[in-house]
Amino acid sequence: MASKETTAPVADVINELPPSTETPVSNLPAKKDDEMLNTTQDDSAYDCGDDGNSTNSTSSSTDNNNNNSNDSKTETTEIETDPINLIAQAVVQKDEGNTHFKSGNLSLASRSYRKGTSLLKDLNHGNSGDDQVKALLLSLQTNLSMVCFKQNKHQQSRDVASKALGVDGTNVKALYRRAVANRKLADVDAARKDLREALKHDPENRSVQRELISIKKELEQIKSRQKIGLAKAFSSKGGSFLYNDKEEEERKKLEIKQAKNLEKKEALKKRKIEWEEVCVQRMSRGEEAITFQDWDAERKKKIDQDEKAIKKLKKEGDEMKRAERQKSTQNSPTIEFSDSDDDELDMKQFRGYKKTSDGRTTSYFSREQTEEEKLLQGNITPQRLDTSSITSGEGGGASAWNQAGTWEERNTSDWCCASLTSFLEQTIVQIGDCDGSVEEVKDLTGEASVAFVSGKKRYVFDYHASLSYKIINTEEEVLASGDLHLPDISSGAISDELEVEIMRWGVAPKGDCVELVTACREELVDQVRSQVLLFVRAFNSQY
Repeated sequence: MASKETTAPVADVINELPPSTETPVSNLPAKKDDEMLNTTQDDSAYDCGDDGNSTNSTSSSTDNNNNNSNDSKTETTEIETDPINLIAQAVVQKDEGNTHFKSGNLSLASRSYRKGTSLLKDLNHGNSGDDQVKALLLSLQTNLSMVCFKQNKHQQSRDVASKALGVDGTNVKALYRRAVANRKLADVDAARKDLREALKHDPENRSVQRELISIKKELEQIKSRQKIGLAKAFSSKGGSFLYNDKEEEERKKLEIKQAKNLEKKEALKKRKIEWEEVCVQRMSRGEEAITFQDWDAERKKKIDQDEKAIKKLKKEGDEMKRAERQKSTQNSPTIEFSDSDDDELDMKQFRGYKKTSDGRTTSYFSREQTEEEKLLQGNITPQRLDTSSITSGEGGGASAWNQAGTWEERNTSDWCCASLTSFLEQTIVQIGDCDGSVEEVKDLTGEASVAFVSGKKRYVFDYHASLSYKIINTEEEVLASGDLHLPDISSGAISDELEVEIMRWGVAPKGDCVELVTACREELVDQVRSQVLLFVRAFNSQY
């Protein structure tokens, strides 16, 4: 209030109330934030019973209301401005909210807390109210934040807690309320920041400690899942599109091994048939049958003897041919060279150097081209290559610059961005009377490339995007709408379990269609994952 009379300390104002046998409100000391916040191990410590005098306050307030029953009849026609009555009514609304909360009626509890907060708004204009007014306002707002949280209205819970922190930025209960609401809204960083701030003011608070530990464990689980996903992506058996060539090689090796095993089994089957025939022949001659192991050992021994005999014959044949060549060489006439002066051989040339026609000294074995050969060969002076004639190799292998296939990387970001957008915008599902579809692809950013390494392709891409969707009925009425977030569309995280974050409803479903619309949204998420896989296959076939 503007005047000093309206902003007098609450204790002085309450003392003017009629005496009561119960504990007066004025005698209640202003509580600090850490006294208002219990530190029991369950979250019930943050329920509406934030102080132990709520019953007394209710009795006192009820007596005051009974004494002023005649005045309350005129409240419908007059706007209350008396600070005494405003504070008394706010206390009544708080106690009524606590009663409704304990009985499980969250709607009435929320209404009571809101009324109490509205009554104190003018008494704390510009956060200039009395300490006890601020304490009562903090109690109402933190309790209202908890009720909104239990009603799954997490955004409202966060906003109400933020208003409480506007009154007292160090209030531990308000920091805790905003932290748990932010966690439900997937803002883990903001939640962790508020919890750490709360621990600075109340290091022994068990509820804050448990919530902070729970967030830490959740982040560790997320990192563990990401680590497993990366290990799977870069593993030859991880189902990644990066290593299709390795999987193909392993598959061929396995097929060869299976073929060899099958061939061995067939050969063993044939040997057993031969062994059975041998046994029948021996028994027909009155001889004892032989075991398969003994028969097979004799067969291998015979095969070894035959191979040795063949090698011996081949060696004897080679020696005979060698002897015949030596004999023919000995019988051939000997060529004698004349040492006469008419010999045309110039022995100086055997020194290893000679003179060319242009006077240069070069190796004896260097051959000089004739004029005719130079004309046929043409101009061999190095010329600048025409880059326009170099093919880009679009859709094929390495370019003409990299015929050896050692290393080359080609930027495919533009094509991949347009293709991924097209695939995502074609996402459509239908369940019952509901039709779900992606309306727009927003904030698609990232890059992609194709690398040629040692003659093999590597497809590399990293994108993230946001999608807006809507769900309509057969009459084309919008039943629901919202956004989906794809934080990691990359070559290292592509699988049937691609991460898709479902954001809050833009238009929430109502009535009997909530369950059907929710099922349609889940089906739409699965179809988005399928469309991303189709994009990856198109990328592989394009380049």
